[in-house]
Amino acid sequence: MNKRWPLHPKPEDNQLLYEWVKDLADLYEVSYQHFCQKVLKLTSEEIFDFRSFVPEKALIILSNGTGIPIYDLRGRDIDSRHKKWKEEYESMIEAENLQKVTYKSL
Repeated sequence: MNKRWPLHPKPEDNQLLYEWVKDLADLYEVSYQHFCQKVLKLTSEEIFDFRSFVPEKALIILSNGTGIPIYDLRGRDIDSRHKKWKEEYESMIEAENLQKVTYKSL
């Protein structure tokens, strides 16, 4: 059985995972690099890429340590967020254009 970490605040709504991990490292008074290597078991290359790609092993360790479900942690990398924001923006533009067409036809 995995023991929960004593300190594990939830990430903010739009906070990227690497930012949250930096906050956790600060909370435990260790460097971001040290936290990623020793706690999340990431290699130097994985730490470098952590903003854009979050390895599954890091999600599992974070979920086990904090009690936050993996699905709540997944998709908090830059690439996933950009894709989500782009889809939201395109949806908003589409709705706005539909509203303009509807208004013109009245």
